[in-house]
Formats: sequence, C-alpha cells, structure tokens
Amino acid sequence: MSDHQHEVRIHIDQKLLHSPNPTSGADLYELGHVPDGKVLYKEVQGDHEDKLVRIDSPKIELTEDEHFHSGDAPEKHYVIIVNTDPVVVDHDVLTFDELVKIAFPVLPTGTDPEFTVSFEHAKSIPHHGDLPQGGSVTVKKHGTIFDVDHTNRS
Repeated sequence: MSDHQHEVRIHIDQKLLHSPNPTSGADLYELGHVPDGKVLYKEVQGDHEDKLVRIDSPKIELTEDEHFHSGDAPEKHYVIIVNTDPVVVDHDVLTFDELVKIAFPVLPTGTDPEFTVSFEHAKSIPHHGDLPQGGSVTVKKHGTIFDVDHTNRS
C-alpha cells in the first residue's frame, strides 16, 4: 500500500469522525479529544483484549468504520509528557538516554550534540529537577513531565 493519504470514516468514543489514512497516534488522540491521563484503544473482534494505540506511533493504517475508545492506561503502562507531548511507556524507571530517544527519535545533527533533561511531578525523590546524564527517574502512573532540550557544544 502506498503512503498516499485519503480519508476514512472511523469512530472514537462512539463519535463519527473522518481521518486521513495513514495517520499517526498523536493525530488520532487529537482527533478524538482523548483526555489527559487516558489512552486510546482499537477495538478488536472476538474474545481478545482491545489493542493499545500508542500516541508516539508514527504511522497507523486505518480501515473504514474502525472503532476506537479512550480509557485508562493498562497497569504496566505510564503516561508521561515529553516536550508537551503525551507518551505511553511500559516501565516506571526511565533513564536519561531513553528520554533523549523519546524526544529525538532521529538525533539532531551538529558537532557533538548535548542534551539536558529536566523533570517535574516524578514519583522518585526529588520530585523535580535536572536529570544528569547516566541518571534515571521513577515516574508516576500519569503526569510526570519532562523537558528534553538539544544544544551543540561550542
């Protein structure tokens, strides 16, 4: 299938909507007005668990009249905010390097790039501050906020 976009009819929380296809997880969350702290699930047929739609999915192929619903994140998933975007992760201890990869899936170019990571509303103590390179932080189930910035060493 090509990357050519066309619109399809979908349903999010029983609301009829139209979405470009393919789309991204972030665009689906925005289209469905998924509340902060909630995640989106794709409804599946039969006696199976509905499938979690990750907000950080870059490409999602949709089918006509597909149904989605918002709900609480699964027990082993945590909803964090990285550079103002909600992200679902499957573990509660995140490292400096993991957070950089989440914020910058494709590393910026430049001579000797450096990153700074700050956080707030963490489960670990301290609950806010700067995360040193090589460090880690324990996140809350919902709402730990990270700001990951890229700088070039001069």
